[in-house]
Amino acid sequence: MLSTLSDRRFYPVAKKKPMAEQFDGQLMLQISAGRFFRPGVKLNERIHRRTVYSNGWFVDQAPVKLPVGTIIGSTEIQGLSTAMLEAVDRLEATRPDGTDDFLFATGGDELIDDIAYLMTFILNRTFSRNHDQVHRLVFGEHVAGQRGGAAGLFPGLFEPQQTIQPADLEDLKLFMGTLLDLSREDFARVMRVIRNTVDATRRAIDDPTGAYTDLVAALESLGDDHLTAPATWDRYDGRARKIIDAALEGEDQALVEKLRAAILEAERVGLKRRFVSSTLARVSAAYYRNEAVGVVRPPQSADLERMLGLAYDIRSRRGHVLEDLGDEAWVFTDGSETGFVPRLRRILTLAGLWRLVRHVVRRFVADATKTAPEPWDYRDALPGILRMQLAPQYWVSQADGFDAHTAETWFNGVAEAFIAWCGGHADEGIDLTGIVEKIEQLVPTMPDGAAKTAMIAIYALWYEWTDQKDRRSGAREFLNTHGPCLDRPSPIAFTFGLLSKRGIPEWTVVEWTELATARRAARMAGKETPLPTAVDVLLQLETADQLEAVGRRDGAVEFASNAVEECPGNEDLHAWEKRLVTGDHNPNFNWHKFLYGKESVTESSGHEPTPESGESCAAADSLQEDGTDG
Repeated sequence: MLSTLSDRRFYPVAKKKPMAEQFDGQLMLQISAGRFFRPGVKLNERIHRRTVYSNGWFVDQAPVKLPVGTIIGSTEIQGLSTAMLEAVDRLEATRPDGTDDFLFATGGDELIDDIAYLMTFILNRTFSRNHDQVHRLVFGEHVAGQRGGAAGLFPGLFEPQQTIQPADLEDLKLFMGTLLDLSREDFARVMRVIRNTVDATRRAIDDPTGAYTDLVAALESLGDDHLTAPATWDRYDGRARKIIDAALEGEDQALVEKLRAAILEAERVGLKRRFVSSTLARVSAAYYRNEAVGVVRPPQSADLERMLGLAYDIRSRRGHVLEDLGDEAWVFTDGSETGFVPRLRRILTLAGLWRLVRHVVRRFVADATKTAPEPWDYRDALPGILRMQLAPQYWVSQADGFDAHTAETWFNGVAEAFIAWCGGHADEGIDLTGIVEKIEQLVPTMPDGAAKTAMIAIYALWYEWTDQKDRRSGAREFLNTHGPCLDRPSPIAFTFGLLSKRGIPEWTVVEWTELATARRAARMAGKETPLPTAVDVLLQLETADQLEAVGRRDGAVEFASNAVEECPGNEDLHAWEKRLVTGDHNPNFNWHKFLYGKESVTESSGHEPTPESGESCAAADSLQEDGTDG
């Protein structure tokens, strides 16, 4: 038997991921607020402090306690101010299984940054740990007599020496408290919008159209189907309406109305309509009243729907044909929220979109369902966790996750582990004892199919790799009963042939062609049984050899091309394909070197080979032998 691993629990990537992973690094404020902790569980607490730079100055210098974190102003009013952000990083000291948690704190940057993003978004003043970026945005080039640079695009956000009143901070506290009460899904949704839009404003001076599309995309991400109302026919796209009305001229009026209703409903479920309707539904009266005081050329209610449609079109043209708006949309706007572009008429500017996003987010947070704190395993949502695919030898021995649903993934892992071991690329062996026990239990009750074939192939490979004295009683009888499925053409049967002493299966040319064609189609559709890349290459290569042997050269060239393109850049494959194309085909491709990364060495001991010996790197006993199990 190959050397075994210690009893650690590893699972393949195919295993369903925990829900928390989709919130990677997005819930730090809620975690710090304690919304997911179990009652009575001891907490690890660590205070993080960071200096942030700002164009804002706090009128009241007293520390400000937020629902999460504390703001400590540290300088007098000047062009660029500093403040200290302090927050307590809280994590449970024990895991749900009762063991001590090895992670007692995060790095703190994500927690502090989320507070800074939130302050920037609500206060319309810049807060960031990046001194150079803030300095460039606040003190960038200005046009005489106007707000120039970034300040001209976003009034208040980047203008020097902006005051922050106590009432502004009370507003920030109220918003943060309400935000923390959202479900984790809605909370993460809002935080993504806040981060992305704040980042967009900081990039706008260099890429205004890119920032514009990001602001539109943020609004779009808050769209909801239940807020999407259909347009009326008189407000449907004028050019399309004329074409449709002309085609329906003279038809029965009832039919005309039915078709118009269907067209409007189809348009309602479209992405553009969803964006426009959802955004309009979250625009309150305050947007046109107290919030518009002091704003330069704010949008008028009668124009907003049309301008939202234009904003979506601008985003689409940037995304699909890389079209930028002309400079007239950004230069000399002097902070106005609407601007005139000759070919588009009046549009929302960056400043207009920025205020609109902030208004819509506030309405979203105010209207969203609030939830009570409840225990939840948040650990996979913490920042700084690096996820990677484990080498199969670390998880294929673990029988806990093995069943009919994962059998094909497990077979792929077993194959990769064997190739790595046989090629000398891994020292760890695998103990399949628990797996073969489950196979003996499951296979007799399973219908024919890929999952069952995968289980039998694992069992057969285990049988070949294992010393006769270590084989389970009845293993030969099990294979005699269920093994014939490995004689029928399938990707799994081909893989088994490659990795066992059985060798390349003796199938007909038609069977090879059908198998390789079906496998290629499944690969292109992304619905294939997972297999090592080398197996896919050799399947296409063997099919090309089979076709060349019977004189079907055009077909052979096609499958040879498939083989090369399954492993781009491989010089041996390229040379083999070139010889076939030029009529100098050599059917003796060194598959052993390609599969294992080394030349074959003749095995003479008759015992189980090591990674450095054995032509097929399999046990001397094979499924073709006669004899009894030990």
